[in-house]
Amino acid sequence: MTVLLEPKHLEIRIKEFRNYGTPKKPQFTIGISASLLFEETADELHAAMTDSGLISRDTIPFEVVSNFRGSSNGKPFYRARVLHDGEEKEYVVAARDTGGVLRTRIRYEPVVSPEELRLVHPAEFHRRNIKVLEWELHNYRHYFMLFVSSKRFESFDILVKPAGGGTGVEIELVESEIREVRLPCIWYMERLPFRGLRESMQVRVTSSPH
Repeated sequence: MTVLLEPKHLEIRIKEFRNYGTPKKPQFTIGISASLLFEETADELHAAMTDSGLISRDTIPFEVVSNFRGSSNGKPFYRARVLHDGEEKEYVVAARDTGGVLRTRIRYEPVVSPEELRLVHPAEFHRRNIKVLEWELHNYRHYFMLFVSSKRFESFDILVKPAGGGTGVEIELVESEIREVRLPCIWYMERLPFRGLRESMQVRVTSSPH
């Protein structure tokens, strides 16, 4: 069972709320962000989100994927400042565009550095005694359909680093072509082990003017 962590501070902001469809056939683009502060360290939060499934091969791929990259503006799938064998290192899983037969199916190859950690997935850090000092995770999934006009996408970003005598967490979620007023990126929200966050964000979305 996933242990839920209690934030010392929580602030939620609606970043975007637009209906690009019609009142009868809505196509909402909803963007929301949250700023949190925890007593736990970045390493402890990393371990908690590994246990919850947020940090996994679903979010940080180790094989070629289609229509799935770090972000819409070139950020990697994952970046961390880690302590490995007594030495501080920057660990990165970048997304390299390998093209595709059709531009509706763009393939991305994960490229891991540094070389000595190339075969170590972030979900294994805790087990291998690799301490995470700060980290960030970016996922951007875009969905194309042949012969159909579609700009559907999901975007999830989380940044975790020391701040204010604890650890600051910045989260941003955006999803397009949603047919009802709801939280974006539900799969990710279900794997964030933060007490009260999902409920607070849901209230903020449903109470927004639209």
